[in-house]
Amino acid sequence: MRSFFIHHIRIILFLALLLPYLPLLCQDKKSELENTKKRIEEEISYTNKLLEDTRQSKKLSLNELMILQSRIRQRENLVATIQKQLFNTQSQLERTQREFNRTENDLKTLRKEYSGMIAFAYKNRSGLNKLMFLFAADDFNQAYRRLKYMQQYTALRQMQIDRIVQTQAKLEKQKNELENEKNEKTQLFESERRQQILLSNEKAGMDKTVQKFSQQEKKLQETLRQKERDAQKLQRQIEAIISEEIRQAQQRKGEKAPSTPDRLMELTPEELRLSTGFTQNKGKLPWPVERGVISSRFGEQPHPVLKKVTIKNNGIDVATSKGVNARAVFDGVVVSTNRITATNNAVIIRHGDYFTVYSNLEVVDVKRGDQIKTKQSLGLIHTDKNEAKTELHFEIWQGRTIVDPAIWLAR
Repeated sequence: MRSFFIHHIRIILFLALLLPYLPLLCQDKKSELENTKKRIEEEISYTNKLLEDTRQSKKLSLNELMILQSRIRQRENLVATIQKQLFNTQSQLERTQREFNRTENDLKTLRKEYSGMIAFAYKNRSGLNKLMFLFAADDFNQAYRRLKYMQQYTALRQMQIDRIVQTQAKLEKQKNELENEKNEKTQLFESERRQQILLSNEKAGMDKTVQKFSQQEKKLQETLRQKERDAQKLQRQIEAIISEEIRQAQQRKGEKAPSTPDRLMELTPEELRLSTGFTQNKGKLPWPVERGVISSRFGEQPHPVLKKVTIKNNGIDVATSKGVNARAVFDGVVVSTNRITATNNAVIIRHGDYFTVYSNLEVVDVKRGDQIKTKQSLGLIHTDKNEAKTELHFEIWQGRTIVDPAIWLAR
């Protein structure tokens, strides 16, 4: 029983400490959601620009479909964020309403108490009554206590007036907050309704585009096979480079190559510093382009048109504007600048036991052995003139293991 009471006392104390900070926590959440909403709106605006650029080619493009899919994902994220804002605003509205009702009841109580004071003071309003009250005392001590009582009673009345004034001001403030929150809720409802309509229209537009593409199944299969061949060639090159880096690292140590394929290479102090720094920046790495949107995600994804066909992506594809350069996401050293196709070069940078891959470069500005700094330009991303598509393929490897780049990049 004793432990039961102690447990509840702890909960009460915790809530008492937390309550003053609830408005600040709610404000932080509100600000965070608003920032997220603005970021997604900027992404949608940029995606629309990419879509317009793609449509200028006047040619049906699979890239257009991928960008449409990206915009739909962004729109869904925007709707989800607005719904969170609505929930947050509704919760705040209910809290403010409860506080408003509580303050209103407090004001009624204070006024009732003050009315009783006024009635009492009216009955004993004459100065003669006050003097008689003092002189009727049995001794000096009692007279002194009665004098103090009258002084305290007067001070109490004044304090009651001050409390009423303060409570009225608080009530007025809460009333304004309620109005603002109700208006905000109405605006969010309208915003969500507009976004749902846009989302519905975009999905309908995408369905029409998919129908157009379904008539070009043979061409799409050829394109997919070529892309798979390029991806396999790139993967073989990456695996060979990583194996060579591991062999050289072991050779420097005078040891045999590791027997297990997932063992990382031996690192110098500088390589260890880079590797640790890379790990610590998970979720905070800059994007490999100054601005872009993910047009194809990591892992196995269903083909946007071909039924029962999946696309395996070892990294992510980032759609960007024509004339944009790829940039390094972290300090490191260039270990390869290999050519994949006539218009596709790949730069591979080592960061300790991490490797980053930047593929589909038309022009390369770096060479093997170059020391690279974060956000340093690596080369011009190729633009497919037929599809008006500028897209960077980006991968991250931890030793011999491919990881999802999206979870490493800053939002």
